[in-house]
Amino acid sequence: MSTVIAVANQKGGVGKSTTALNLGRALYERKKTVLLVDLDSQGHLTLMSGVELGPGDMSAYDVLLTGALAADALQEVDAGLDIIPASIQMATGEVDLSRRQRREYRLREALEPITNQYDYTVMDCPPNLGLLTVNALTAADAVLIPLQLDFLALKGMQLLLNTIAEVRSSTNRRLEILGILPTMARARSLHSAEVEESVREFFGDTIFKTVVKSSVRFPESAAGFRSILEYAPRHPGAEAYRALAKEVLQRTAGKRPA
Repeated sequence: MSTVIAVANQKGGVGKSTTALNLGRALYERKKTVLLVDLDSQGHLTLMSGVELGPGDMSAYDVLLTGALAADALQEVDAGLDIIPASIQMATGEVDLSRRQRREYRLREALEPITNQYDYTVMDCPPNLGLLTVNALTAADAVLIPLQLDFLALKGMQLLLNTIAEVRSSTNRRLEILGILPTMARARSLHSAEVEESVREFFGDTIFKTVVKSSVRFPESAAGFRSILEYAPRHPGAEAYRALAKEVLQRTAGKRPA
């Protein structure tokens, strides 16, 4: 039985793709089979995984819009770690989905035949709350929210929480918030510390204990088409995502086989 996690936040640049890749890799390090799903037309998760689409290769767009089988779109990153990649066609995904019947359920129905082959499925959502994100939330068991420790990023949280509540009441009653992950914390920054204190006071145990700090190693690893766990395995950023994976395993332990 797979746990399906949507990594979502409508604000761009908060570490969604970085979190999806490095959480997936950290779970894989713990001997879990993992499926990554890239729903962002920028394709950052695909690129950082070291996957490049060739002629005839299928993407998440084909799975969502053309009826292609999800199994036929799989690309292997490592044995037991696969990805359904994104393509530039995803840029028109919102408009194309709007014309389809059962448009909110297309991803869930496409993934159902394959998710039980994996312990975890981790989906990278686009930086908006449109139909692609709603598809991911409808397909997910839980949503993980990367939250940049910045006041403006915090102000946008309510809109995302409202969307999650709407999805829960309409298309996916089982959807839960797995947790909120503080990201891009700046060392010795009073502002970061104040925002973290505020979110922990307001959201309580929903906030992961793990905090991911800003580091040049993250863009360096992305430029090398690798996770930070591979690029700089002893770096504090890599250790942070290992700690996050441990928390995710603990939070999902009662809902799926260990």
